[in-house]
Amino acid sequence: MIRTLPLAALLMAATTAQAAPTEWTLDLGHAHIGWEINHMGLSRTVGRFNSFDGTFLIDEEAPENSQITFTIDAASIDSNHEARDTHLRHSDYLDVEAAPQITFTSTDILMLTPTSGKLTGDLSLRGQTAPVTLDFKMIRDRTYPDFIPDYDEVRVVGFEATGEILRLDHGMDFIAFLDSPTGLSVDVDLHFDLVQCAGVPDSNIPCTWGR
Repeated sequence: MIRTLPLAALLMAATTAQAAPTEWTLDLGHAHIGWEINHMGLSRTVGRFNSFDGTFLIDEEAPENSQITFTIDAASIDSNHEARDTHLRHSDYLDVEAAPQITFTSTDILMLTPTSGKLTGDLSLRGQTAPVTLDFKMIRDRTYPDFIPDYDEVRVVGFEATGEILRLDHGMDFIAFLDSPTGLSVDVDLHFDLVQCAGVPDSNIPCTWGR
């Protein structure tokens, strides 16, 4: 005997199927992970990471179910100063030999408006993990125009995010001298585009650039 499911159960099953997170691709040609830190109360030292990637499983109907990760090559730190970058890679700071990757894995997403919210996750830096919260907002959701070669009219969404990392949370306690030039908190800022790449040709630029 075949039993008929109640209509409400069928609708719930259909909704669950439709709400499954969709994979988006980080457009490495339009992505930036930057940082700023206090320099003796004077101008701020500014830098970025040049090598990174991420995974994005986005649930548009229920954003709190989305899953986001970033993986950063710690040795790719770049402050436009070769000697300083060499020191930043040293065990005093990033200790890239022992911990070559910096990772972020989302644990909670709180939407405050339809286009902005707070992204909380576990940040692993120097082999030590601590929670960090980023304020994020969606900048624009659009489709690339058909006249741009090899962009294939894919859907693209731009985001910005900012936050603060406390370096002591990750065992980065090096202080060169009293009133050290290195602050204890690091401001981070991210700018990136996510694109829908399912079924696009290998010649597509935003889906394959840098890979």
